[in-house]
Amino acid sequence: MEKELKVGPGMFVAYSYKLYNEADGALLFETPENHPDVMVYGVSQEVVPGLIAAMQGLKAGDKFGVTLPPMAAFGERHEEDIVELDREIFTRDGKLAEEVKVGAVLPMMTAEGYRVIGTILEIGDQKIKMDFNHPFAGLTVRYDGTVDEVRPATEQELKPAHGCGGGCCGNCGDGCGDGCGSEAETSCGCGDKEEGCSCGDSCDCGNQEKGCGCK
Repeated sequence: MEKELKVGPGMFVAYSYKLYNEADGALLFETPENHPDVMVYGVSQEVVPGLIAAMQGLKAGDKFGVTLPPMAAFGERHEEDIVELDREIFTRDGKLAEEVKVGAVLPMMTAEGYRVIGTILEIGDQKIKMDFNHPFAGLTVRYDGTVDEVRPATEQELKPAHGCGGGCCGNCGDGCGDGCGSEAETSCGCGDKEEGCSCGDSCDCGNQEKGCGCK
C-alpha cells in the first residue's frame, strides 16, 4: 500500500483557507476558488509561522483550524514603520503617478532588493506618508482551511526566491512584516533620477535604510 504523503520538510503544499479577525469574527481574507496558496515546507519564508506549524503532519483533504496571536501571525504594529518619503519619488515626468492615492497599497523596493508593501496614509506638498506595517499587524487571527495537495517538491521549488511577497495583495498566507524605519532615505523611484533606477508599473523606493526588509 502506498504511503500517504504528509506535510513536512521538503514537501510542496497547496492549501485553501479563510482568515478571520478573532476579536470580532470579521473575514479578513479568503483564498480565491481554485487558486490556493502554496508553500514548500521548510523553504518558503513568507508563510506565517503559526500556520506552518498547524499544517505539519496533515494529508491532502485534511482540515485545519488555528488561532494565532500577533507574534505568531503578522507581528505587532510599530510606529517607526510609518514613514514620510519625498513626494518626488512617486512622480513620473514631473507629475504624481496615477496610482499614488490615499489608501493605495504599493510595492516598494529596499536597497538590498527586498520587496516591501506600503499603504499611503497622507499626500502632502513635499512628503508622502506611508505605513509599512502589515495590514493585519497587531491582530489575533484565526485560520480555517483545508490542505488541497501534498507532494514532494521539485528541485527548482526547493530553491527559495530572493526577497518576499508583500501583504495580502494576492497572498495572505505570507508573514512579511517590517517595512522601513523612520530614517529611511530614498534616492530613486518613479522619477528615474539615477542611472539604473526605474519605475516599472508602480513606484519603487530605490534606496531605503540599510537593514530594512522582511522579517
